[in-house]
Amino acid sequence: MPRPRASRLDPERRQTLLAVAAEEFAEHGFDWASYNRILERAGFSKGVAYYYFEGKDDLYAAVLALTLDTLAQRFGAWQRPADADGFWHTLRERYFALTTHIVNDERSARLLRSMSQARTHPKLQEAWLRFEGPLVAWFQRVLADGRALGAVRGDVPESLLLTSLMGIGQATDGWLLEQWAHSGVPALQRGAEQVFSLFEDLLVPRPVGPPPAKRR
Repeated sequence: MPRPRASRLDPERRQTLLAVAAEEFAEHGFDWASYNRILERAGFSKGVAYYYFEGKDDLYAAVLALTLDTLAQRFGAWQRPADADGFWHTLRERYFALTTHIVNDERSARLLRSMSQARTHPKLQEAWLRFEGPLVAWFQRVLADGRALGAVRGDVPESLLLTSLMGIGQATDGWLLEQWAHSGVPALQRGAEQVFSLFEDLLVPRPVGPPPAKRR
């Protein structure tokens, strides 16, 4: 993680370094990004860079934190809606605000594609876990509010819903970005509608009634 003294780095120089690093990681991914190229383009010597950051993985973690902070701002703080209809309206609004942000910020989109690597890369596990916690907490609050409003099913454990929701999200993030890369914005928008319908299929309460007859 960034050294404590990293907070004392001149804000303008820090912004320059993180912007250059974000472009490098977005273009090449973590493994193929060049730490030396980042430092050269940002105007940092290795000695100065290592004074503030432990290495390439540390710098990637800082870029990841900045990217996720930006996304969190797009989502906004979750406030419980007044009713079930408001719940689904708000959740849909937040989801498609994120899609719009991705369309308008190609670098963030490429960074998001590379983030799938952070979930499984041995050098990036610590970095990813630091940011996965707040993300999980956000979804836990959404699910809890949805259940309280009758907007989310209560017939299965919340932990199972959370695990399934996170799994669908992680699996479809990369798929959506591939749709965009290969077929453009209309494909991304169609795909986002399809993904959101998967969320609805998973979470919307099931009709109350007798269980289906067992097949003989």
